[in-house]
Amino acid sequence: MNSLQEIAEFLQTCHSVLVTAHLSPDGDSIGSTIAMGLALERLGCKVTMFSIDGVPERFRFLSGSEKIVEHTLPETVYDCVLVLDCADHFRLLPIWEQIKDNRIINIDHHSTNELFGDLNYVDHKAAATGELAFALLEELKVPLDFTIAESLYVAISSDTGSFKFENTTTQTHIIASKLLAAGVNPGLITPKLFDLRSTAALMLLKKALCSLKISADGKMAWMVLTQADMQETAAKEEDLDGLINYAKNIEGVEVGILFREQKDGTIRIGFRSQNIDVSKIASKFGGGGHLRASGCSLSSSLEEATEIILTAVREEISG
Repeated sequence: MNSLQEIAEFLQTCHSVLVTAHLSPDGDSIGSTIAMGLALERLGCKVTMFSIDGVPERFRFLSGSEKIVEHTLPETVYDCVLVLDCADHFRLLPIWEQIKDNRIINIDHHSTNELFGDLNYVDHKAAATGELAFALLEELKVPLDFTIAESLYVAISSDTGSFKFENTTTQTHIIASKLLAAGVNPGLITPKLFDLRSTAALMLLKKALCSLKISADGKMAWMVLTQADMQETAAKEEDLDGLINYAKNIEGVEVGILFREQKDGTIRIGFRSQNIDVSKIASKFGGGGHLRASGCSLSSSLEEATEIILTAVREEISG
């Protein structure tokens, strides 16, 4: 493992940097990408910010989001690739062949991180990669202006559920206070992140709730979404954000699960829990994530995936 000081010193020698994060981006990955990209530009670097699946609509209000290159990575030589919020190279597969021969810096907070970089800094105690980006900016001595602060606030607020998840720490609030001091207004940001939803998202929620099932002991709840559901509602990947919590937040439920049929026929499974370490379940199937929020994929039918996963979750709960 490297230190942030080592990483900062190396970045200061770079003239061209690619900043990217995992596919299916969330607030932490987008906010951290923008913050680090803008900061490196302030240092005089030629920066390419890239998102494999684009920028979800709810984050496009951030200044700097318009600079993010989407979907197709330009054929360019970089001094290094800064990968943020990505536990393993599989979540970079669409561009991995293009970037794997570059010097890779891996900064992340997932406990399942595989340390795939040439330089690695992983702190699973951090509530969000945005916290690590904040610390790296301090090492780089980049001034905390409003634009960077707002992106970092989105990163941290997103991964802490607006500071209500158990990963929220004293350090989280200390950093947030500094972001507020830089001019960030939570009253303007929070509704955009957590309250406003598209019509497609609500129609998708309706379908998910219609599929809701609860185990006989009340400790598991799960929902299923098919490709037909996605097409009928005209929903995008970003419209799934937060949907799984409707299963997890049922009184008595220990683990909420969302099964999603993908275009390629695989089944993506999301886990959310109250007290169970769901990263252990996800890792059994080649996935990973956080203690209370993880995911994996299976190459099987929905019926088979449901049976396999429910059995694994039941075993973990019974312990």
